[in-house]
Formats: sequence, structure tokens, C-alpha cells
Amino acid sequence: MDTYFVKRVAPTAVPAIDNLWDDPVWASANIAKLEWNWPGTEGPLPTVEAKLLHDGRTIYGIYRVQDHSVLATAKEYNAMVCKDSCVEFFFRPLKDKGYINLEMSASGAHLSYFIWNHKRTPEGYEGFEPLSAELGAMMPTLGTTGLVPTEDIRDQTWQMRFQIPTAVPEHYLGNLGDLSGQTWTGNFYKCGDDLKHPHWLAWQGVPTLNFHLPDSFGYLKFE
Repeated sequence: MDTYFVKRVAPTAVPAIDNLWDDPVWASANIAKLEWNWPGTEGPLPTVEAKLLHDGRTIYGIYRVQDHSVLATAKEYNAMVCKDSCVEFFFRPLKDKGYINLEMSASGAHLSYFIWNHKRTPEGYEGFEPLSAELGAMMPTLGTTGLVPTEDIRDQTWQMRFQIPTAVPEHYLGNLGDLSGQTWTGNFYKCGDDLKHPHWLAWQGVPTLNFHLPDSFGYLKFE
């Protein structure tokens, strides 16, 4: 598994939710490239990169997607955003203690669950709980496209910004302390189930078309 090193920044130098990819505040962050794609995917693929920073108690993230079409219909929290042009960040702070999936439509709407048993069932998963609206609101997400109700097929670049305070996973896992020196596992994804050319990209590849495979996560090391 690969390792993504999450650099630490001073609390006075953290990214604002509306800072863009090339803003100086993001200059120190390492880049994760989503270069794995599901074999046999047809049509042009987007180029997708992500960055993370942290200040000890909050993770700051951004995606840049150089895309060939965009669909962004989701309006409500915990809507099925994976059907839109969607980027996702899954993270597991403690081994074998469950993970959180943060899935974000280009519209800015997001979905998030705490999942402790990822076995698929007709209801979703063997063991999971949708994050409450209150917890979801603690993780702001901001896209650059707004709503796109009909697929806009043209070359374009869009971005997604998000923030994850440790208070969110601590609701399920207890106190996690300062992030520096910790190693979590996680993965970065891009999908678009209802696009003209559906696609599934990842930082760390998966053996089946299922992003909910924590054994395939890479390492997230907080400096």
C-alpha cells in the first residue's frame, strides 16, 4: 500500500473552505494522483488529483478534476451523490474500528456514513450508521460547479473543498488526540455512475468494483 503524507500547517495558515487549488495556502501539500481506473472503462477519463493538510485537529482537503463532462443533481445531505460527478474520501482512524466515507457531488452536496462492517446487504451494509445531519454539517463541502441538472459534456475543470474536524470520527471512536504522528488508512476516489461514460478512479486500486474495501486503503501519515 502507498503512503500519503499529510503535512501540518499552523492554525493561522489553514486553507479557508473557498481557497482554490493554486492558492498559496495549498502550496506545501503533497498531491495524490488518482491513476487507477476500473479495467474496461469506456470513454475519456478525467484527470483527478487531491491534496490534504492538517492543523492537529482538523483535516483540510481539496480535489481538482480535469473533466470531460459534469452532472451535479444532488441537493440534499445524504442523497445518492455517487450518481453525479462525484469525488470521495474514505478514512479509517483506527484499525478494525470502522471507517467514514465522505462522498461529494460536484454540486457540493455530500453523503457520509460510519461503517463498521462493509459486507453488502439489501439495506446497504451489514453494520453502518448514516451520520446525523448535525455531524454532517460539521464537515463543510464546497464545489465550484453548483447544480448541473443535465450532463454538461465538454472539457472543464472543477474543484471540491472539504474540512473534517476530528470531532466527527471521535463521536464513534472516542478521543483521537493530536493528529501529528498518527497513521490512518484511507483512499481517494472519483466516480460518475449516471454519466454518459461512467467511470471509477482511485488512488489505491480495488480488486472488484466496490470502493468499500478497507483492506485496499493506503496509509495516511500525519506529519
